[in-house]
Amino acid sequence: MQTIQLKLSDLKIKKEEIYLHLGYGGTLPDNSMLQMIDIIIEKAYQICKPQMGFKILNGELIDSKTISVDGLSLRVGTVICRHLSESTQFAVFLSTAGKEYEDYLNELRQSGDIVSEFMADAIGSEIAEAGVRYICKLVGEEATKSGLNATSSYCPGHCVWKLTEQSLLFSLLPPEPCGITLNDSCLMQPKKSVSGIIGIGENVVETPSECDICTMKTCYKRRLPVTN
Repeated sequence: MQTIQLKLSDLKIKKEEIYLHLGYGGTLPDNSMLQMIDIIIEKAYQICKPQMGFKILNGELIDSKTISVDGLSLRVGTVICRHLSESTQFAVFLSTAGKEYEDYLNELRQSGDIVSEFMADAIGSEIAEAGVRYICKLVGEEATKSGLNATSSYCPGHCVWKLTEQSLLFSLLPPEPCGITLNDSCLMQPKKSVSGIIGIGENVVETPSECDICTMKTCYKRRLPVTN
């Protein structure tokens, strides 16, 4: 497994994604909220030690709902299978904002500062997702070296891929990869972590992201134009 330890400054944090996590949809927060967000982001730059990693394994499509990765069957569902159908390899990946950021979230929770905790939670989610974007870039570069192409990333818990299959992904990786553990409910610790797969293959074409193929109309992250 290839692991990467970065500074937060190595990742591209998208504020518009943070606003979506906070539930602002297509509108901007007011100035006081924007200032608070900037303060917490600055704190994150001081303490956060994001980690990410990936492992490329052979695989194939088994049927319209199932793929095989290193001999392990994953029922990712028809929507994701459609976009992974030409893949002959899969990059199993992890991204986390790290223990230090988790400790910071716990400090805010214990202090009773609910607003700051809510904002820091949203920022932590974006840090983990920024790590996924970084991994997608690295996997794409690795694929190109071999004359192959890579898909977008797809994660358990999205597009009817059951979260419980996260345990199967972890079984393909070393123990506690990137310092991440999985509890009995298949939730990761640190909480601000993401797992998933990226398809690789000669005939793979650019695929839409999870949000682009999501059919959940009530999702708080529906892509809306940002307005003042």
